[in-house]
Amino acid sequence: MRHSPQSSVTRPPVIRDRAAALWCCLGAGFATLLDSAAVAFTAPDVRSTLGLANSDVQWYLASYSLTFGLGLAPAGRLGDAYGRRNLFVAGLGLFLVGAVVSAFAPGAWPLIAGRLVQGFGAGVISAQVLGVIQDVFTGAARLRALAAYTTAGALAAIAGPVLAGTALWMLPPDLGWRAVLVLPVPFTLATVALGLRGLPRDVRGRRSTDLDLPGIAALGLLVVIVTIPVIDPGLPAPAVAAIVVASGLLVIGLALWERVYARRGRLPLFAPPLMRSRGYVTGNVVALLWFGSMLAFTTVKTVYFLQVHKIPALVVALALIPSALARIFAARWGQRLFAVHGSVVVAYGLVVQTACMAATAATTLFLDGWILFLVLAAIQVACGLTSGVVEPPLRAVTLAFSPSSLHGVAASFLQLTQRLSATFCIAMTTGVLLAFGGTASSASLGWAVLLCFAASALATVAAFAPDFRTGANTPQTSMVSTHAR
Repeated sequence: MRHSPQSSVTRPPVIRDRAAALWCCLGAGFATLLDSAAVAFTAPDVRSTLGLANSDVQWYLASYSLTFGLGLAPAGRLGDAYGRRNLFVAGLGLFLVGAVVSAFAPGAWPLIAGRLVQGFGAGVISAQVLGVIQDVFTGAARLRALAAYTTAGALAAIAGPVLAGTALWMLPPDLGWRAVLVLPVPFTLATVALGLRGLPRDVRGRRSTDLDLPGIAALGLLVVIVTIPVIDPGLPAPAVAAIVVASGLLVIGLALWERVYARRGRLPLFAPPLMRSRGYVTGNVVALLWFGSMLAFTTVKTVYFLQVHKIPALVVALALIPSALARIFAARWGQRLFAVHGSVVVAYGLVVQTACMAATAATTLFLDGWILFLVLAAIQVACGLTSGVVEPPLRAVTLAFSPSSLHGVAASFLQLTQRLSATFCIAMTTGVLLAFGGTASSASLGWAVLLCFAASALATVAAFAPDFRTGANTPQTSMVSTHAR
């Protein structure tokens, strides 16, 4: 007879050296986010040297986020059940394999396949990172750990573009982009060593766990299907109608499957204890809209200036440094704001971010070339500040709605929704950017940024919802706020 999902969950392992565990998390975050920060710089050279079509470029940029999200859910549950060390190292191994395959790819499909493997490995890694932070830290210490994770991401946002720009400047086009794709390799190897030393070998009371692989597969297939019309907007009407019908059937089938799976005493992908928490669901909505809009926003601007104005990659990279530094500063400053004002800082931070995207879209109507580049670099600094303020409290508040027995599941699902959102948003905005004959323009950039603005505006509205802002019916949220004070 099966135990209920919550009663069968074992206690997390005791990690005596919290500093070592945190360094493992930061190293993994840096390695995976370094790749995300650098890949957009390679798009023009990859396209020219491999002869990629527009749809190939879109899949190349979006595929990593797709499998990143799909790897999170099973990896988080396995980490809860069996411990995080082996999964952490296995994820790093997949990440390395994917990087090497994509870097040496002779054509479109090996390139995309490598990115899919690499993304899945990154998802396995990230699930363990957020699970460790949930297990080891509480209250203000958890917020500081999340802020440190944000800082690692901001440092990767500096290092990735600068290293990518340098490689693309110094090497021939057919070698430069390949060098960029292997940039995370030395950092990943160093993180493997950190993980082997800093995380415990196993966990007591190992048990079988519910992976809900059919639910994960159905959700992944749904994301791919709804992304197809975005990748290829010229589909005939019957094909579009078939996609709409298939999407509807998948949604219905997934909902029915999740109910049946839960009635069998199993823990479905959409875990009932989490789905019944309005605060957790609202936090996921805010996070997925915020993350998708920000990643797409940065991607389309980078591709535009590299492709249209041929601004050197190193110059584009250097222009991102002030924004990343602002993000690092704001991540620490945001802790103080959160301690005083609570989760409302997320909502007001998103107001500023949405205003920045509106200003960017308006600017494309009047400026172009180097002047537009410099103005958007200045606006990007404001986006960096708001991102640093928003990210740690958004994660801390959302995850505080989860019961302690579902730390890994809650963290993985939060990352899952963000990454699937990024897949769709990047594919959609790059499709709009390249919609006019395969070449970007200031007009297409403006339309792409408007889509990011719309997603950010919806995130802002959701962040003002009472269930998320107050967290009155969840003791965990109150505990986080108390410790933060």
